[in-house]
Amino acid sequence: MGAKNCPETPRQQMIGMMYLVLTAMLALNVSKDILEAFNVVDDSLLQSNKNVTTALTDRYTNLLSIEGEEQTVAIKAAQEKAKKLRAITDTMVRYIETIRWEMTVNVDGENAKGVVKAKEEAKKGEIPCVPVSDIDGKEDFDKPTTFMVGSGDKPDPDKYGVKLKKKLTDYHAQLLKFIENEAGQRDPNLEKQLSTVKPADMVFSKHEEKEVPWEFYNFYHLITGGQVILLSKMISEVKSAEAVVLNHIIASAGSANLSFAEYAGHSMADSKVLFAGDNYKTTVIVAAFDPNQKLDVYYQVGVDSLSEANEGAATHVDGPATGVEIDIPGGGVGTHKIAGYIKVRNENTGKVECYHFRDEFVVIPKGGATISADKMNVLYAGLKNPITAAGGTDASKLSVSFPGCQVLGSGAKREVVPPTSMIGRTVEATVSTSEGSSKMTFRVKKVPDPYAQIGANIFGGKKSKAELTANPVLIAKMSDDFAFDLKWTVVSYSVDVIEKGIISTINCSGSRFSGELINRINSAPVGTVFMFSNIKISQPELGTRTMPRDITVRIK
Repeated sequence: MGAKNCPETPRQQMIGMMYLVLTAMLALNVSKDILEAFNVVDDSLLQSNKNVTTALTDRYTNLLSIEGEEQTVAIKAAQEKAKKLRAITDTMVRYIETIRWEMTVNVDGENAKGVVKAKEEAKKGEIPCVPVSDIDGKEDFDKPTTFMVGSGDKPDPDKYGVKLKKKLTDYHAQLLKFIENEAGQRDPNLEKQLSTVKPADMVFSKHEEKEVPWEFYNFYHLITGGQVILLSKMISEVKSAEAVVLNHIIASAGSANLSFAEYAGHSMADSKVLFAGDNYKTTVIVAAFDPNQKLDVYYQVGVDSLSEANEGAATHVDGPATGVEIDIPGGGVGTHKIAGYIKVRNENTGKVECYHFRDEFVVIPKGGATISADKMNVLYAGLKNPITAAGGTDASKLSVSFPGCQVLGSGAKREVVPPTSMIGRTVEATVSTSEGSSKMTFRVKKVPDPYAQIGANIFGGKKSKAELTANPVLIAKMSDDFAFDLKWTVVSYSVDVIEKGIISTINCSGSRFSGELINRINSAPVGTVFMFSNIKISQPELGTRTMPRDITVRIK
């Protein structure tokens, strides 16, 4: 363009205009190719993350399903670690998914076709996700930049970029705790694999030819399509780190290849409690078997284990690979043990291998003592679990024992309170009369977390101001299938208010909305997001907990 004292001629103006049009056309052609590549990459990442999640779910299920005699002390510890790992990872992933969703809505608006479609397709409890191909403003770089880092020359601490960096840093620190041994030492190889999720403070930028803050390096002047793909990549890195830690947890428990294809000897008794004069019947099998093989079973009554060296003293039976039945007299009143092993030929090596099993049963006199749980076959730590003890005598003379637990009451109806230190363990209860005794094994579990809701029926989603202020209270409730009538009190919580890309936090005490929160809701424009998190709850018998799930509400 010409200066003020040298105005452009019409020909110069025409040439300048043609240059701008040509430049724009070239840019559009490049943009189209790049954006098409973004669509492919994004679809691939989203599908890959789903596949990894499915595979990890199977690994968790295999580990957490181990119960009974196979549930060693090491496996119990691994199960507790796995639960914690899954919880913190789910929280981290949902946070990144929330950023991607909020960014898309900020760029395209509530009524955009892709946004509406994503909300309709999202399952209950899921955070909607708009693929790059459905984002109208995928080439916009001003809105996502302002949304993530602000418009200044430094990352804005109230924007998502800074907060995401802190969340990832904290998550990385939590992962490192899982791979530490008792001496606080970590495997360098594992530590290196986990380093991918930790953001650096500064990153060298080839474009700037200098080091820039991590937030600027990732989100400054990057188009929407690139930013949402980057967020999906971060989710992929989080899931990969989760897999590394989970494999380490499983390996530490001595079960690096948990699967249903492993061989193990099992005894499946018809009943473990017999009346005097009855026979004890059980079927012993190898969990993974070759239907063409015959099983050789050796067993002995009254022992905890049977070695191959004592085979001469054992009773031998054989039968099909589907299972060998053992039928022996129950014996006298009391507890009886049985142990043995199964011989199976390994088709790969040709060697005969032994798989050990053991079991026990209780014989009680007819009309003797019995014990049962009134609610379920487990005891919940910290709660008064009602049980019924009965026998062929006056209930007041029954002796009831739950080692390690507090037993309240007398007569047939008792209450058992296991301490939290017994979570994941089993307790063998005994009820005795003058005629004999009976035993029953109970599993001790943690009381599951309740779910949070606002008022009577708000669990998240798009709500009006009137709906929110008509139900200005946060409630924690147990699921309908929980057997106990358990009441929780909300102690405190925080609310992240996201308005036009700016985040501010309101802290509330008690269950009711604070005056500040109500005023903020009443003045909030359409599209403002209220994220209720860090919800702390308490219960007289169980103490204080932090809810694992958040509630996200958008003003409509």
